[in-house]
Amino acid sequence: MRNLVKELLELKPHGELIPDTGFSKVVYPPISNDELVSAEKFLGFPLTPSLRQIYLEVANGGFGPAYGLLGLTGGMTNEDGNDAIMQYKDYRQCDPADPHWRWPEGLLPVGHLGCAMYLCVDCTKRDGPVIWFEPAAHEDGKPWQDSFFPFVESTEEWLFAWIDGNDLFKKVSAEVYRVLKNDE
Repeated sequence: MRNLVKELLELKPHGELIPDTGFSKVVYPPISNDELVSAEKFLGFPLTPSLRQIYLEVANGGFGPAYGLLGLTGGMTNEDGNDAIMQYKDYRQCDPADPHWRWPEGLLPVGHLGCAMYLCVDCTKRDGPVIWFEPAAHEDGKPWQDSFFPFVESTEEWLFAWIDGNDLFKKVSAEVYRVLKNDE
């Protein structure tokens, strides 16, 4: 059986633990257990076992698919300066201009894709299924469920695919783009 953290750590000394796009030039050092516990307390839910291990043993973001994984406090941020915690907290806010806006509880945006898109880990489930948030799929005046697409069954499946050089978007994007095309 493969060990995700072991494989990620093997890539780190060789400079292969970087985002696909080069958005981040830094792989952030892992966080301490106290920092992780504090982050979980602030979020209001525990991270999945895989995410906990990654943040504690591998890095606090700055590597991975697309623009890379957002960090927790003190780790990689997006272009707006938000780490995963702040992005989640921002998304959980009500939007007075859109009464339909609801971000699912426990859905942590960690995979930064650019253009307001994220791969999000469902921290309410142990394996951490990954959900693609694609706001362009949303139809104004309707609930936002049309912007959340199942991506893969687990965080480990997602990151092993990245390690192996497999493009999971080929599998999922056909459905997303079919939805987008029907909206035109």
